[in-house]
Amino acid sequence: MTISRLYIVLSLSVLMLSIGACSGLTQSDKPAIKRWWLEPYVVAVPAEPADPPLPVALSVTVIPGLDSDRILTLSDDAELSQFAAARWVDHLPELVSSLTGRSLQATGQFEVASERATSRADVCNLELEIREFFADIGSTGRVSGVRVAINGSFECESSVPIVFHSASSVAVADERMNVIVAAFQQAMDSVTKDIFIKIQ
Repeated sequence: MTISRLYIVLSLSVLMLSIGACSGLTQSDKPAIKRWWLEPYVVAVPAEPADPPLPVALSVTVIPGLDSDRILTLSDDAELSQFAAARWVDHLPELVSSLTGRSLQATGQFEVASERATSRADVCNLELEIREFFADIGSTGRVSGVRVAINGSFECESSVPIVFHSASSVAVADERMNVIVAAFQQAMDSVTKDIFIKIQ
């Protein structure tokens, strides 16, 4: 083989390796990550509320393991895991804080106070702790339902705090992700509605 022909063969080999390496950067066997959205719960309200909205300082925390944007699962033997290619649009504390805040304001009875206004004496405090927010995995390894549970307290001025627990479980008969997310939406709506009943 002549030097020029050897040079051409080597050049073509390098070119093919480069093309293969570049295609590996743009292609993957991993499924694309999908982000999922939840809507705030909205109740029917009078056209004009009788009283001005009550300012509320909202605080949302989670128990260890739930501070994530992953859509989590919990098995029968207490293994906490997640759906590989599914995410919420934000981490759970921020997601639930946004949902609850928008739901409060949609009633016309509450107004979420800014951080600067939280020290005012007339601002009520709503503190929520998310205890459960995951899909249940049964003994067969399939999703059987979702669970949402929130502990909270609500206090206005010098009144005695209202301490509450609100929870909802929704069965899932289909393992498609949109069905599972719809179950989370139903459970979150139920919990939010229950919270409103308890703090009014």
